[in-house]
Amino acid sequence: MKYKIDNSKDGTIRIIFNEGYSAVVIPTKDGKNTVCVSCQIGCCVGCKFCYSGKIKFKRNLTIREIVEQVKIAQEIIGKRPQSIVFMGMGEPLLNLENVIEAAEEIHNKFSISRYRITISTSALKNLNKLSKVKFNLAISLHSPFDSIRKKLIPNTVSISKIIKFVNSFCKNHKKRFGVMIAYTLIKNVNDSEKDLKKLLSYKWHKRILFNLVEFNNIEGLKKSEDKIMEKFKLAIIKAGYKCFIRIARGRDIQASCGMLE
Repeated sequence: MKYKIDNSKDGTIRIIFNEGYSAVVIPTKDGKNTVCVSCQIGCCVGCKFCYSGKIKFKRNLTIREIVEQVKIAQEIIGKRPQSIVFMGMGEPLLNLENVIEAAEEIHNKFSISRYRITISTSALKNLNKLSKVKFNLAISLHSPFDSIRKKLIPNTVSISKIIKFVNSFCKNHKKRFGVMIAYTLIKNVNDSEKDLKKLLSYKWHKRILFNLVEFNNIEGLKKSEDKIMEKFKLAIIKAGYKCFIRIARGRDIQASCGMLE
């Protein structure tokens, strides 16, 4: 597998494979590393805030191609990564069999705990196929209103179905595996007081972790102000949920969330 490496000034590493997909190594302050892997070349979901959805879908990645991303990342950093996230190019639900098999192999081959492997999804019609997976899940929400979500994420299921799935998953898996709700804050799109109140009006399971994502500007859309992100975070925590802000990493090498193309 041929590839090249781009290094960000913040320490993030982008591994660009000649076939047209990437993996990203994200270092943390405590010397640990998370590897963000891709599962497809291109993406046909077409999320409005993501560069991957604006290029033509080519094909699903094989189990070997997914696992090799972790192997090469380990070779580059010289040690075993602590966490794996399926948040790179592609939609895991559209390559689910290979994603699950690859996640199992990564767990066994690299001795990475299942609790440290997260499968992300934009929540398509086959969402329930994730109900029994033995890994953490991350679900893209990005708006508490179905009308806005449909514009941001074509073909996604309704919020009511997402909440039903999430609460059932948390209940059935008890304390073993959790669900992270990803919410990318976009200026004047989903960051108003109305949005915040609606988000907190839903009866989420208390084990939900909210991940507020710093947006990377694309086609006229802009990131929310830092003070608004902090306002959302404090309100969510006050409501009894865990919440953190994911600051953009590797932006200078097009390696941050939604920038892979």
